[in-house]
Amino acid sequence: MKKSSLALCIALLFSQQGIANETTAQEFNDTYRAYVAAVENQQDSSELAKKAFELGKEVYGESADNTANLAINYANSLAKSEQDQRFELYRTAYEILEKNHGKLSVQVYDSLIGMAESTPSAKRADTYLDDAIAIAEKQNSAKLVADAKMTAARILAYKGTGERYYTAKEYLEEADKYYQENLPNNAVDRISADFLVAAFAESQRKYSTAIERLNHVVSVFDKELDFDHKTELDAHSKLVHLYEKTGKSDEATKHCIAIAKMVPWKESQEQEPLYRVPPKYPMSKAQRMEDGSVVMEFEVTPSGFVDNITVVDSEGGTAFEREAVKAMKKWRYAPKFENGQAIAATSRVQLDFKIN
Repeated sequence: MKKSSLALCIALLFSQQGIANETTAQEFNDTYRAYVAAVENQQDSSELAKKAFELGKEVYGESADNTANLAINYANSLAKSEQDQRFELYRTAYEILEKNHGKLSVQVYDSLIGMAESTPSAKRADTYLDDAIAIAEKQNSAKLVADAKMTAARILAYKGTGERYYTAKEYLEEADKYYQENLPNNAVDRISADFLVAAFAESQRKYSTAIERLNHVVSVFDKELDFDHKTELDAHSKLVHLYEKTGKSDEATKHCIAIAKMVPWKESQEQEPLYRVPPKYPMSKAQRMEDGSVVMEFEVTPSGFVDNITVVDSEGGTAFEREAVKAMKKWRYAPKFENGQAIAATSRVQLDFKIN
């Protein structure tokens, strides 16, 4: 079972058996090759996937496995925001494959996961994921079961509340236990589990557990240099947030500096804070339903703290200025690096106060 259904049946897709006419077949083959190339080169493949799906229906027929796989490819190529369209494509694939192979066949696994991800209903997602886990259990592979439960935990964690939130937590604990007992310390699946465990722990205010898991991720990157750059940045960034949240600014500093070494300072744009505290809305202004804004220039120290704040422009009065400065003093940034050393640098930010 694969998390991505790209080119599940390449040999069949290029077969000439049952083709309506050679012109359509050749157009399909050319389109599909272009689609595969776009995916491999990390380019937008949605238009090619759509065209391959439409041509595939003519080539193979509405009820063929290959047509279902092309529907999954098309759904996978769409942006997450295209939720309704993605769901309909996954459902189309599921209905074809379920009819051809059965409700708990391995062939329907990808479409079940896709429907679970794209449905807005936590209840429906839970039902689809139950079937996906049952399919994994039929394969007699503990690793596949763990993977299915990890996927279910990730999906339900961001959809469910109440009972389904705890179902997600249970799936996560079971998958994480398998990974820790059976996979090497630097396995990608273990790193993914660390992030999700940390997210659950933070939501329950178990900050020490979240910090421990994210530090494990960082320790892996300290030893393994060929991992995903973004994942390492995410771990450092989340640790800055958690350490500041728990009042451990010195610990946060280490990760501010680590990020600074990885991401160049861009003079031409506003720096992105690693940790921010929202300003309080002045009571007097809120009572009068008044909006305001404050533009501040400040120094980011070599440790990533904010210092020497100056208000360079504002609207609405000094009450907004006071609250803006008070909040900014608690923000953290990745410092500027020059010739291998962290140095002080100037940046600016605008905070807007609006009554919704």
